Amino acid sequence: MPTRSPDPDLVNRAEAAAILGISVSRLDRLYHDRSTTGFPSRADDGHSWHRSDITRYRPPAEQVTRSAQASIDRSGDPDELVDAATAAQILGYRERSALHGNNPVWLRLKECADDVSLTPGGRSRRRWKRSTVWTIAESRIGRGGTSATAGRPAGTPTGRPDRSGDPDELVGRAEAARVLGYSHPNALPPQALDRADEQSTGPSGRRRLRWRRETLWTMLDERGA
Repeated sequence: MPTRSPDPDLVNRAEAAAILGISVSRLDRLYHDRSTTGFPSRADDGHSWHRSDITRYRPPAEQVTRSAQASIDRSGDPDELVDAATAAQILGYRERSALHGNNPVWLRLKECADDVSLTPGGRSRRRWKRSTVWTIAESRIGRGGTSATAGRPAGTPTGRPDRSGDPDELVGRAEAARVLGYSHPNALPPQALDRADEQSTGPSGRRRLRWRRETLWTMLDERGA
């Protein structure tokens, strides 16, 4: 199975687990017991899920907490700088490839790198203090050990909306999510995706969406009303 779904409206196991803040093995159990857990059915391809279904799903809170807490490796020097492969292990992922693309944990890691350098090939090499990775792990499951999804539906705005900037500027998913108060691009609801002002397809076939800031502000006004 690919590490990232080629269709932005679909998510694979690793992406779905990252959105929900649970381990892949926990996701597998929820899907296996979907008659009682209510876990969404797979998409027509038989191995992916619709992103909107996963975003709306709420796992049993106490089970999410136990799974996420148990998966974190809290050993080692908190000031030691680690690479992405080690960060993935600390976070409880089996493979480095889980930290990729639109995985919200990976997006957060990229924002919070403690050291950035260039490889001989010109690519960015990021490293993090173990303490930074632990902090991100805690935010993944919520403060005080409670699930980030407990008490509210996934995809609920949690940040402060932003109305600054040029109203005609076109922005991508990450900035659109920030403007609307969402914690990461994957939390954007389907209705927000449908109102993108510009849609295009990249060389890899991935759909690219952009919004005018004024469009996002209109969504904020409607939400407030």
